Order: sequence, then structure tokens, then C-alpha cells
Amino acid sequence: MKLSNLNPLNLLDEAGRFVHVKLTAAAVAAATPSPRDLQQRRLMQIGAGVTLLGLAAGAHAGGFADLFTVAATQGDSMKGSLGKIFAAGGFGGAGYGGYNWWRKGKEGENSQVKGSQIVVPLLGGSALAATGFMLVKAGETVGIAGLVP
Repeated sequence: MKLSNLNPLNLLDEAGRFVHVKLTAAAVAAATPSPRDLQQRRLMQIGAGVTLLGLAAGAHAGGFADLFTVAATQGDSMKGSLGKIFAAGGFGGAGYGGYNWWRKGKEGENSQVKGSQIVVPLLGGSALAATGFMLVKAGETVGIAGLVP
């Protein structure tokens, strides 16, 4: 960088911004209790992430009406995505139960499968897939559709 291109106001602005960031970080570190438990720390991080995502959605809104419209649109999109994830997880769980059933029918060392290792994944997978189906196909009749007509 050439010396003639240096602007003292830009340098002062950058220095002030740097000091502000350092002081803010130090104040937050001093005010925020640092949890020793890893699970508690993760919960705090998840809470901060959800808060920031909510603020980001609100920042793009043009008022309360637009905020609710954006929230309803995101809710509809989450409903569809969660329905697909639940359905896939349900089919995976039922498939795992079927695999255990197949292993139980074989002769040898792998046939030491308990009945609960077959029935629980099958029932759990069925319930999860049914919940996903309800979210994807019948969400509007259950009242999950959102606020936008």
C-alpha cells in the first residue's frame, strides 16, 4: 500500500471499530457466566442461534404484519421439510426392524435378536412415518398451514 493512499480518517475509523469490538467482547465475556457443563454450554449456544435466526427473519420484515407473514411462510416450509424428514426416519426405523427380523430368522450367531429389537423399531418407524405423512398431506386440515390465506 502506498503511503499517499493512507487516509487518517479511515485509520481512525478502523481503530475505533477494533477497540469497540474488543471492549464489547470483553464486556460480554465478563457478564456471561461460563458454564462448566458441556451440555449447558450447548443449550446456551442453541438458544443464541435460535434467537439470532429469529432476529434475522424479523430484520427482513417491514413491520409486524410482514413479520407474521414471513413467519407463516417459514412455518409452512418447515412443516413440509419436517414431514419429509419424519417420513424418511420412519422408513429407516421400520427398515431396521425388518433387518433385525431377517437376522432373527437366520441360523447361527446373529440369530440372538430379542423380540423388542424387532417390534420397537417397526412400531416407532410406523408412528414416525405416519406423523410425517400427516404433516405433508393433511397439514392444512390439522391447522398447521399458517396465517397466510
